[in-house]
Amino acid sequence: MRIKFLSFIASFFMVSFVITSCLDDDNNIEYSPDATIHAFALDTTGLGSYKFTIDQQQGLIYNEDSLPVHADTIIDKILIKTLTTASGVVTMKDQNDQDSIINLSDSIDLRNPLEVKVWSTEALAGISPDQVKKYTITVRVHRHDPDSLRWNYVGTMQNEIVNEQKTIEFDSKFLTYSKVGDHLKVYQNSGFSNWTAAGVNTEGDLNVLPNSILPLDEVILATANNKVYESTDGISWATSTKFSGEVNTFVSKLKVENETKITYIKTEEGKRYFYSILESQLLDQPIETQIEEVSERFPIDNISYTTFSKGKNNQNIIVGKHEPAIEIDINNKKVPVTISWGYDGKTWVELGAATAVAYCPAFDNPTIIYYNNLFYIFGDKLESLYVSINEGVAWKKASKKFSFPNHDWSESNITESTEEKTEFRGREKFSVVQDTGEEFIYILFSKEENLTFTEEVEKEEDTRATTPKDRGPYKHDSEVWRARLNQLWFDLANSGK
Repeated sequence: MRIKFLSFIASFFMVSFVITSCLDDDNNIEYSPDATIHAFALDTTGLGSYKFTIDQQQGLIYNEDSLPVHADTIIDKILIKTLTTASGVVTMKDQNDQDSIINLSDSIDLRNPLEVKVWSTEALAGISPDQVKKYTITVRVHRHDPDSLRWNYVGTMQNEIVNEQKTIEFDSKFLTYSKVGDHLKVYQNSGFSNWTAAGVNTEGDLNVLPNSILPLDEVILATANNKVYESTDGISWATSTKFSGEVNTFVSKLKVENETKITYIKTEEGKRYFYSILESQLLDQPIETQIEEVSERFPIDNISYTTFSKGKNNQNIIVGKHEPAIEIDINNKKVPVTISWGYDGKTWVELGAATAVAYCPAFDNPTIIYYNNLFYIFGDKLESLYVSINEGVAWKKASKKFSFPNHDWSESNITESTEEKTEFRGREKFSVVQDTGEEFIYILFSKEENLTFTEEVEKEEDTRATTPKDRGPYKHDSEVWRARLNQLWFDLANSGK
């Protein structure tokens, strides 16, 4: 950038002060000590408006809201739009390490912090050389894409966990259930570390992994073998006397008018029916209420639900495994799909119709979550996530930024997925919990071996065509991973949490 040498300006002020001093017989003139920057702004056209904070005590100028990722390619040659002082002159070091006046008509490189000085008129005249104030200008830029999902390795569990699992949060602890050998075990922790294992104690026959586990305020309910079991600590279980008949599975819990309504499915005379019961009634006189017959298109197994607020009311969206599979025609081929259902505490509604451009593929073990005001579904193999912006009516594959950590097999093959070389595709035995306070998504994995998957890769010819390629086998330990959207991380940091 072009700069004007400070010596000329200093000489000018020196002469001015000498002349002014001679005109004053009393020699009693007070000179302004103002050597501070009062306003600063960059020309961020195309990026939006970014306010800069001036910390006068520490001599810092910075933007509280960071510029977008890759803004380095903009601020390497950017104009200072505003740089206001009362009466001072602003300088920076030139290539010869000399103080030279900043020319605002020239662009400047702000990829690294820049130190500037403000010289008061007294300092320039040599009358009060200490009246010079230094500032460091720092332009903050996001180092992580705000729209990307950031994954972190949390730690190991126990490698004896090799089968399917289910995890719940209860009484400020996380409980993971899995079958080990001939016994059902529960693994406890309070922060996804220091896991302790215990055998599940039962008075009945709860020695299989429950097909549904529902944590409430005071008790945990579970279904297995068309029976309901209950526990107050997650370890000791007993057959519940609060439910009658063949209870197949719990479907959801929902806050309705200051009460928690529990919904489940019972089989009666060969037909399935929705039933509900209030959590408060479990401690008093249970009253089971039949809602309606279950549609043949409602999932029968591996049900997953999430809750969200719509206006003043809470609602559920439920997905699961369909048997027989629900299929749609895509390019003259039958494709199994996932159908989501909505529940507002009164009525069950099938959400939308799956079409060739707005469907979610079928999963044997689907998981649905509500995250950052959107709905996401993923399932076995963990190859991709599907997102819905209209409450489960239509689905599409989520952005590549919002995805699982996958290894680049074109660079090197792996035989074991590790923290450094991570592969999620092909994994099938896992459970999911959310930390809504810190906005984390946790995935807990059982130990697995001989995992394989198939991915589409570009053909060697110079075309856009792809061809399927088998990957693996590889293995991984029993471990915990967590993910958080970078934007939510930024928001939490800015709020001081």
